[in-house]
Amino acid sequence: MAPTSQGSSLTLALVAGYAGSGKSEAGKLLSAATGWAMLDKDTISRPLTERLLQAMGSDPDDRHSPTYLDHARPLEYECLMKAAWENLECGISVVLVAPFLSEAADSQWTGRAMRRCRRLGARFETLWVDSDAESMRERLISRNASRDTWKLAHWATYAGGIDLDLRPVTPHHLIDNRITASRPLAEQVETVAHGLVQRP
Repeated sequence: MAPTSQGSSLTLALVAGYAGSGKSEAGKLLSAATGWAMLDKDTISRPLTERLLQAMGSDPDDRHSPTYLDHARPLEYECLMKAAWENLECGISVVLVAPFLSEAADSQWTGRAMRRCRRLGARFETLWVDSDAESMRERLISRNASRDTWKLAHWATYAGGIDLDLRPVTPHHLIDNRITASRPLAEQVETVAHGLVQRP
C-alpha cells in the first residue's frame, strides 16, 4: 500500500505488547503502509536511559529493577509522548512503538490520551501485538540485545511474571504474532492499515 497520510485522518496509533512480541516490526510495517511518522521508545530514549542508569550506579541494561521502573521508565514515556503530541500538533499522524503495558491497561491514562487526541482532532488507535512465551523467547534470542540479558538469564522468573491475557482497556486491533499464527504479520498489519486509512 502506498503512503496515504495526506488523505487519511490525523491519528495517534500505539503499537504495544511485551518484549519480543514483534512490536518494532509491526510499527515499521504500519508506518510504511500509512506514511505516518514512527517513534520507537527505545530509539528515542535508550542512550539517555543507559547513561542515567550508569549515573545512578545501576546496570545500563537494567529494565526490571525499581531503579529503572521508578526513575528511568517514566522519563522514557514522557519523552515519547511529548514527541508524539508535537507531531500531532503539526498535523502529522504518528505510530508509537513501546510496550505500553501499564499505560494501555490504565483507563485513566488512556482517557487522558484520548481527550488530548480529540482536542487535536486526532483518532486514538491501539494495535496490541500478541504472542506466546516461546515465540517471544526465540525473538529475544535472535535479536541478541544486551537489554534482554536479564530476561533470558532468568526466563522462568520473567515469563512467570507476565500476563499473556493482558489487553488494552480500549477497543483495539489484535495482531497475532505467535510463530504458529495462521496469517503473516505483514498481512495482518496491512489489513489494519487499510482500515485506518480508509475510515474517516
